[in-house]
Amino acid sequence: MQNAATARALLRRLRPWVGKVVHLRWKIQRSFYQNEIEVLLLALRAEHGRLSPKLRLRVEGFLGRLHREWFPYTWRPDPTYAHIVADLRWWLEIAERWHHPQPTLRLHRRSGPLAEQPEELCQMLGLSPDCMASEFAANWRGFLKRNHPDLNPDQTPEERRRFARALALWRH
Repeated sequence: MQNAATARALLRRLRPWVGKVVHLRWKIQRSFYQNEIEVLLLALRAEHGRLSPKLRLRVEGFLGRLHREWFPYTWRPDPTYAHIVADLRWWLEIAERWHHPQPTLRLHRRSGPLAEQPEELCQMLGLSPDCMASEFAANWRGFLKRNHPDLNPDQTPEERRRFARALALWRH
């Protein structure tokens, strides 16, 4: 990584993950990496074009040490600097995809038959009239458990009438 812009771009992508990634086998506290990445980004701000040899060595050392922390030794026993950068970029691609899940398009309704229940009953259960049979069944079971007179002996007469009305609507 001899170009300052390339080094800056990679370090900016790594910066938020250095604070989030936690491994049980960290040998050095992650605050060291957080401080080092900030110092490197400040130094790279003044660089344009090719990196100075001193700064290039520091960036390479930082990325190599970070690679040893994040990847197991069996991943690449003796990686070159190009392998290290490739591995970190690969890891970032995966981490950024997990961090920002792609929105799913719902072009079709959920599969399954419609409940085909009276609208009044669906309103009592808090469902739309065109709900699915599985949604209706789950809400109906919950309604029965919450409102059945045998399970709730201290119900008011109004609650008993509401339960009886729901049962009558369900039977038709």
